[in-house]
Amino acid sequence: MKEVGFAVVGIRNFAATYIKNIIKLEKEGAVRLTGLVVKDQIKNAIQIREARRQGIRIFDSYEQLLREGKEYVDVIALPTSIHSHAEMTMQGMKHGYNILLEKPPAPTIEQIDDMIRTERETGKFCAVGFQFIYARSIRKLKKCIIDGQLGVVEELACKACWPRDKSYYNRNPWAGKSIWNGMIVLDGPMHNAFAHFLNNMLLLASQKLDETAELKTVRAELYRAHSYIVADDTSCLQAETKSGSKIYFFVTHASKEVSDPYIEIRGTKGRAFWHFDGKTIIQLNNGEVFRFDNENADPWLEVIRVTAKVSAGILDKPYCTLENSRNFVVAINGAYDSAKRVQPIPKEYVKEFLTEENGFKTEVEDIDSIIDLAFDKRKLFSDLGLVWSHKTEIVNVENYKHFNPFK
Repeated sequence: MKEVGFAVVGIRNFAATYIKNIIKLEKEGAVRLTGLVVKDQIKNAIQIREARRQGIRIFDSYEQLLREGKEYVDVIALPTSIHSHAEMTMQGMKHGYNILLEKPPAPTIEQIDDMIRTERETGKFCAVGFQFIYARSIRKLKKCIIDGQLGVVEELACKACWPRDKSYYNRNPWAGKSIWNGMIVLDGPMHNAFAHFLNNMLLLASQKLDETAELKTVRAELYRAHSYIVADDTSCLQAETKSGSKIYFFVTHASKEVSDPYIEIRGTKGRAFWHFDGKTIIQLNNGEVFRFDNENADPWLEVIRVTAKVSAGILDKPYCTLENSRNFVVAINGAYDSAKRVQPIPKEYVKEFLTEENGFKTEVEDIDSIIDLAFDKRKLFSDLGLVWSHKTEIVNVENYKHFNPFK
């Protein structure tokens, strides 16, 4: 396999994670970090000096990379702001580069459809960094479903609580925004931190290996507890696929405790239980039990490894593509159509306070147990009769092509 050159746009925050993971894989001889786009070269002078010492080319701007990088860059990695994804991805493919795009792929269905069209027209590819689609446990679980071990998949449900303090929302100017600087962002837990796990369920609800399930309907509730943001931080969703599977999703950034993402799947022949660390249990109705995990393979590294193999012509396509991410975008846009607006949770049910670590934390009263109850009963918050909840409508998302959050 020939060495595939990667350039990363950015050097801090999640770009630093991309850089670290690409360098980890360099010892395999299949990938090499060959370029970095760094706008503030004074602030990052130490890192730039070390990068140049290692032979990595530094670009002042994305435009400079696109003009001058073709000799040594095969794949451009874009761990950039959500609202920049569509335009930067299309620019990169039009200039002849393959793209590794961080999730979520794009905020609107119109944008991802434009990206898919550009991919087809240019003949380049865009791999999407939904890392857990590359996880050994998820891929093995999907194979079990395709092979019929669980029978017909009737229901998939996920719950997760990752509290986020003010520093999380101060990390960049668009964090916690639904719209920023005139651009749609939708930076809520379903669309950003927990996006992987909604996409996992869409993948597992389909009977084809690298396809996600098309949705028929979506109903969602979006709430805000943090007083200084405008996007949601506590959300729930139910959806039905065209094949009849039900999907349930319950997430928050305003919990007291950390509770990592957990997925349950119910089929006509048994059940499956997937944990954030990859540990998976399948219990069949006949008493058989199967266990497996990620086999010590890091999903974040697998994304880069698979992308390099596609670029080198060893694989036909990435595991996670623009096309099989489209149904995720439909789910998110449908959720906003259903909820209509982000509802503030009344102050009497919210506690905001300084922690011992000098963080400013927000907690919704009893939200940890509320998430557990909603998950167990497969009911949205309003269906539980919570006094601060707001009932929403089911929306049909078949043949979904337009999203307008301003209506």
